[in-house]
Amino acid sequence: MQPTVEILLAAYNGERFLREQLDSLLAQTWGAWHLTVSDDGSSDGTPAILDEYAACHPDRIRRVRHEGRFGNARDHFFWLMKECEASYMMFCDQDDVWHPNKVEKTMRAMLAAEAEAGTDVPVLVFTDLTPTDEALRPIASSLMKMQKQYTDVIDYRALLMQNIVTGCATGINRALALLAGQCKDTSQVIMHDWWLGVVAARFGKAVYLDESTMLYRQHGGNSVGAKNAGNLLHIVGRVTHLQDIRNIILKKKQQAQVFFKTYTKELISEDKTFLKQFSKARSGLGFYMQHRKSIHGFFRFAGMIMQG
Repeated sequence: MQPTVEILLAAYNGERFLREQLDSLLAQTWGAWHLTVSDDGSSDGTPAILDEYAACHPDRIRRVRHEGRFGNARDHFFWLMKECEASYMMFCDQDDVWHPNKVEKTMRAMLAAEAEAGTDVPVLVFTDLTPTDEALRPIASSLMKMQKQYTDVIDYRALLMQNIVTGCATGINRALALLAGQCKDTSQVIMHDWWLGVVAARFGKAVYLDESTMLYRQHGGNSVGAKNAGNLLHIVGRVTHLQDIRNIILKKKQQAQVFFKTYTKELISEDKTFLKQFSKARSGLGFYMQHRKSIHGFFRFAGMIMQG
């Protein structure tokens, strides 16, 4: 019997592409899944579309409501995680298209990881994505290659410096949801997927599947989209906007501080030393250079500094 997966969708003004996303969920080969969807006060036709699909598929789709607005995907998804009691969860954006076997591939990797480590161990599974334009025409075969991400070593220290986990390509087990949910101050967390990746890499298992499981649509309304790390204009733009780089480094330090406060009792002395040094380092570049041998190579660290 297949274990049930709860797919979490945080919607906001997504009427343009929402139907395509929902239809791709309904076409999944993994039969045991439900969708829990919340709307964050959309002013377009999103609520009507969600009501329509929920009415047509009451056994699949559940709408949940909250008071007020979150105003960002991070807090919206953290709230959805707390509302969910399923053993397995996946995260869904409102403008992409999932391949029919996305849930199945993610769950098979998840169950294999749990069989090896145990169901009480926090596990995160994430995959590659295919970036596309608005019309779903591929603009690259691999998001990971496009952004020059490295997945050969998934170390929480490296993840604190550069996120490689994309939420809409991610599945987690309940052990990870509960552990990650211990954070009391999510305002200092950069994104929910980033936090989940760090927590899983430090306290459990983070498993990468080197294949695309979805079409990752890029359009003018994306709050976070794919960036070509090898594009000269992108690199020059990052270099010339020094204040942006300082802000990115500051946010990473703040997130590391929250991680330290949240898991002080679970961290060993080596972790605490690293996190304290990371949080207090005046120069992000100097700190990365100092620790490059223990985590990644020199040139990879240069890329980490430039990417958010």
